[in-house]
Amino acid sequence: MRNLSLVDLETIKRNLRSTPNERLEALISAVREAEKLGLLPESEDRKKKEERINCSIRKRLSKS
Repeated sequence: MRNLSLVDLETIKRNLRSTPNERLEALISAVREAEKLGLLPESEDRKKKEERINCSIRKRLSKS
């Protein structure tokens, strides 16, 4: 395991002092900020995901 940086240690300490609700609010805020900056991948609708998985399964079955 790598040594934790000073920033990592301070983040851990700060999170330990926070209540669960405060940590949840911080997480929600971070996700919203990431969405604004376009850092999150586009969400994939269920039908597309199922088609992609089915294609992958068919491809693997055809190889055997």
